[in-house]
Amino acid sequence: MRLSLFTRASILALASIPLFADPIPYANVGQLAPDHSFTATGNGIVTAYFYSSSAGNDDKIILWDKTSNTRTAPSLDNHNSAIGSSISLSVKAGDSLIFVLDDVTTGQDFSSVDYFGVVSPANYNDDGYNHAYSTPYSGGVSGIPAGIYLGMEDLGVIGLKPLTGSDLDYNDDNFVVTNATATPASTPEPSTIILFGTGLVAAAGALRRKFARG
Repeated sequence: MRLSLFTRASILALASIPLFADPIPYANVGQLAPDHSFTATGNGIVTAYFYSSSAGNDDKIILWDKTSNTRTAPSLDNHNSAIGSSISLSVKAGDSLIFVLDDVTTGQDFSSVDYFGVVSPANYNDDGYNHAYSTPYSGGVSGIPAGIYLGMEDLGVIGLKPLTGSDLDYNDDNFVVTNATATPASTPEPSTIILFGTGLVAAAGALRRKFARG
């Protein structure tokens, strides 16, 4: 079957789009970005490349290997770094990685981990919410290689309903990270909690009946 020129062009255009990639920049402004767990893909170096910034505040990034508890100094100042400039951290395959945004202007730190609003300064999170949006990146900007696009929010959340303190646009400071994978962070589903509770109730009922018969 012969394909029209338009059809062939459409297929080629679709083939050039990275599969499973979400929009860059973040599309759901005003909403918390999905929480991801980041893991080192292999032994060697995790590198973060400066991609862009729209922030008014002065910000830097910290790469933190939570497994070995090693981290970089705050680097890649968003107002002085050239696109494609980078920092690196030595890791082992499977190490748990956290990305921290150091807001020099406010003195606050915000991380890529969602603590559901529980403030955790020891874990570099001064409002307890996820400040990183991640999605696959196929390369092409100023020689930056393919990896994980990381868009970070530098304004602290005061409240979610209504949203106050932050605009949650996740495009204040943007990086591409290599030698790392991102997977959705696991949190208990409400239905799972309900089923678990139902199971406990059923088990308790069975025990009561057993002892009643005894």
